[in-house]
Amino acid sequence: MNEGYVEGFAQAYDLFWQPYPTKSAASLLKLMQEAAPDGRAVLDIGCGTGIVADHLQRAGYAVTGLDKSAAMLARARARLGDGAVLIEGDAADFTVDEQYPVAVSTYDIPNHLPDMEHIAAYLGCVYRAVSPGGLFVFDIATVAGLRGMNTVQIRETDEAMLLFRGALNEPLGVGFYRISGVVQADDGRYDRFETTMTNIVVPVDQLLKELAEAGWVDSYVAAQDDLLTPLDEVPETLPHLFVVSRKP
Repeated sequence: MNEGYVEGFAQAYDLFWQPYPTKSAASLLKLMQEAAPDGRAVLDIGCGTGIVADHLQRAGYAVTGLDKSAAMLARARARLGDGAVLIEGDAADFTVDEQYPVAVSTYDIPNHLPDMEHIAAYLGCVYRAVSPGGLFVFDIATVAGLRGMNTVQIRETDEAMLLFRGALNEPLGVGFYRISGVVQADDGRYDRFETTMTNIVVPVDQLLKELAEAGWVDSYVAAQDDLLTPLDEVPETLPHLFVVSRKP
């Protein structure tokens, strides 16, 4: 059984999962224009197939993308061209040669890490990659969002068919999903793939504590459609939260 973002899934991701990063990119741009107007270089951690990076690049930002999946990065390169810098690396164990005024990270990278120790390492890596005064914005799936794994779904188009099976064990704070599918290759034939992934529940209070211990300041949580406004209370039905932080 393959684990992670294999080639077939990378293609399917562009077909079926594009709406969320597209909407996230629009919200990120509004935040960046207001909260970091002079920050024209962006580090995109967990850039995937480059959907968010593409929107940022089109808006005039110089983008460096980092992802551990070579298959996702290959699709990002095809989407972004030679204008973006793309790096194969682990979100919880990476270094970069320069610091960035803005770092973004979307589609629940902390939930895909194995535990809070790795999340702390992720927050530390990004902290070292951001310049003083810089902005860091990332998202997590809430318990309400992770409950969406408790399903069996079939998704299909003329180009691909997926069977999605998942389950969340709330008492243990961990869930999994298994995706089997076929995607159409350039020559018209269909390639089969299968992948299994795990997600963990990330308590918001513990996450904010880890942010502070890593050195981040002025951290707050927000909804996807308004990253400029901190949430006083988190609606129980909200599937994702964004976290906005500064490096002093």
